[in-house]
Amino acid sequence: MGIKERRKREKQFRKKEILAAAKVLFFEQGFAATSMNQIAKQVELSKGTLYLYFKNKEELYVSLLVEGLSLMNEAFVRAVQDKTTWIEKLSALGWAYYQFSVDQKQFFHINVQFHHGEITKNISDDLYQQCAEAAINALSFLSDAVQQGISTNEIKQEDPLSIAVILWGSLTGTIMLHEGKDHRKFIPAPIDLLIEKSINILIEGLKNNEPEDKAKM
Repeated sequence: MGIKERRKREKQFRKKEILAAAKVLFFEQGFAATSMNQIAKQVELSKGTLYLYFKNKEELYVSLLVEGLSLMNEAFVRAVQDKTTWIEKLSALGWAYYQFSVDQKQFFHINVQFHHGEITKNISDDLYQQCAEAAINALSFLSDAVQQGISTNEIKQEDPLSIAVILWGSLTGTIMLHEGKDHRKFIPAPIDLLIEKSINILIEGLKNNEPEDKAKM
C-alpha cells in the first residue's frame, strides 16, 4: 500500500471515529447542546484538527443522516419484499416509516431538520447532494407503488413523485404533531390509530373511482 492510499484510509478511519463520537453526544444532548469542543475532547483531538475533517457542527450533524437514510431504505426494502399490490406496498411503507420514527427517533429528527430547517445552509453541496439522493431513493419506494397503481388504472393519472412527497409529508406531520406534549392534549387518539387512519385516508384518496371506460377517455 502506497503512502497516499494509507493516508486516505487513515483519514476515512478518523472520520468514522469522529462521527461515532458525535453521534453519541448529539443523540444524548441534542444538536444545540453539543459543541465541537466536546466532540474534539471525546475523540482526543484538538478543535482545530476536527475542522480538518468537518467544516462545522452542522456538517458533522447532517453527515449522520447518511447512516439514518441507509437504515430507512433498508427498512423499506424489507417492508415491500413480499407485497404485490400497490395498496399493500403503500400501507407497508407507511407503517415502516412510522416504525423508523420510533426505533430510530434521533435519525428521524435529523431527517426532518434536513428538509425543513436552516441547518442545510451551512453544509457543503456534496453532502447536501448525498443526502438528497438517499432521500429521493427512499421516496422512490412510494412513487414506484403509486406508479404501479397508475399503470393498472387503479390510481388517477398523477405525478408519482409528487404524490410520494405528499404521502411522506402527511405522515411526518402526523408523527411530529403527536410528539408535542401540548398537541397530544387535543388529539383524542393514540398515534398508532392516527397512523392507520392517515394511511387509509391517503390510499382511499388515490383510488380511481371513475368507470374504466370513462377513465380511458
